[in-house]
Amino acid sequence: MFAGIRASSFRVLWAALAFSLYFGHTLALLPTGVIVPLYIYPGTCTDWAFLINAIQSYPTIQFYVIINPNSGPGGAPGTQPDTNYQSCTASIRRAGASAGNAKLLGYVATGYGSRTNATVTSDVDTYSQWTVSYRPDGIFFDEVATAASSLSLYQAFSNRVHQNFGANGLVFLNPGTTPETSGYFNIANLIVTYEDTYNGYSSSSLTITTNSPANKQSVILHTGPAQLPLSIVQQLTSTGLGAIFITNYPSADAYSFAPSYWSTFLSYIVSSQ
Repeated sequence: MFAGIRASSFRVLWAALAFSLYFGHTLALLPTGVIVPLYIYPGTCTDWAFLINAIQSYPTIQFYVIINPNSGPGGAPGTQPDTNYQSCTASIRRAGASAGNAKLLGYVATGYGSRTNATVTSDVDTYSQWTVSYRPDGIFFDEVATAASSLSLYQAFSNRVHQNFGANGLVFLNPGTTPETSGYFNIANLIVTYEDTYNGYSSSSLTITTNSPANKQSVILHTGPAQLPLSIVQQLTSTGLGAIFITNYPSADAYSFAPSYWSTFLSYIVSSQ
């Protein structure tokens, strides 16, 4: 009897292991993910449905979602976001729970180094105090200075993220261009090294070296064409970038709406890798 139970248990164990290995392989995340500046008020989550559905429909794409209630966490330091943000941000986390393909980042502006350390760290602290079901996985620092002399400031901000979110807390920096020193890549998981118009981008827009690797860089293109060419997605993914975003909307509205070719963009990312 006991031998039979053990044999049966081993069969179940091996079946579970085979299932895990097979699906773990087929659902491996693609090298180039999607960075989503979600600067859209969620309402009753209908305005975020395009993203929530995509996270579920494209389990091999890693989505990095920037949550931005009010050019930062909004409200007084240490407070929770409004109930719509609570509910809909939690929905994003649930959508990616199975595949592990959704990471949340709280938006924090740094004013290219002009915002005080206390103000920036207060925003970081506030995000870290959000309830766990909608708490970000790290911070997206915007308006990042690029000078070598500013590196120590951003090192302090990065340290604050790891202090509050743990060793695996994500640190994204957005100078929109390549920093003067590669030291910035040592303190961040990802750096947006190009954020500008679609037509202004070329492969020479990026500086890729051993110390500033492609997989730690991100490109955000706005003011794109009405129809998205497959070739631009192929070019960006073949470079090995960590994450990309392309929208047809101009700068003023670039992050207020889902790109008109959102589904096409995602399918091109899958087919290009």
